[in-house]
Amino acid sequence: MSELEIKGGILEMVTSIKDKETLSELKDLITNFLGNHKESSDYWEELSDIEKNVLDQAIKESEDETNHVNHDEVMQKYNKWLDK
Repeated sequence: MSELEIKGGILEMVTSIKDKETLSELKDLITNFLGNHKESSDYWEELSDIEKNVLDQAIKESEDETNHVNHDEVMQKYNKWLDK
C-alpha cells in the first residue's frame, strides 16, 4: 500500500466521523502524536539514564569484532523456527 493510499484511507475514516466530540478527541490525539514524533526529534533526551547506559554499553560491545556473529551462523542456529 502506498503512502498516498494510506493517507486516503485515513481521510475517509475521518470524514465518516459525524460526532464533533469524537473529532475533537481525534484532533488532540493526532496533535499529540505529531508533537512527540517529529523527524528531527532527539529521542536520546527521552531515555532514562539506565537506558542510555545500556545503549552505550551495547555500542562499545559492538565495536569489538569478537562479539560479531556472521549471518550464516545465525541462520543455521535459528533456521528451525524460520521454516515454520
